[in-house]
Amino acid sequence: MKEYTRHEERVRTMNAFYQVFLFIENKETIDATEILLSQYGVDSLKEVPVFSKALFSLGLENFDAIKDLISSHLQNWTFNRLDDVAKAILFVGISDGNYAKLSPRAVIINECVKLAKDYLKKDDHRFINAVLDKSIIK
Repeated sequence: MKEYTRHEERVRTMNAFYQVFLFIENKETIDATEILLSQYGVDSLKEVPVFSKALFSLGLENFDAIKDLISSHLQNWTFNRLDDVAKAILFVGISDGNYAKLSPRAVIINECVKLAKDYLKKDDHRFINAVLDKSIIK
């Protein structure tokens, strides 16, 4: 099995969550296993790194709780109006910080801010930082 850095796994897991949000918007049936397998270009979950499997499955298992947590920190905005990439980044961070607890809080926030800088509009990383700072258990 190919080795991935935690950052690479977060990127692929973010992309998997992004696909979930697209399926939801299009009212299509979600095959979570297929989504994750496609991110790694493999045929078996055994070939998907454990970290990605943990973040993705915990995020899906706690989907409504994470969505509600994010929503509770939005001012004059709703979860559904958020950019799907922003939602995906927040799901990666909260899945790790509050459920998997596999990384230090500061590392999770820094990684998600980096993802935001790479994939969102200029200055959107500040929003990601603020929501995660309020959402991830200290």
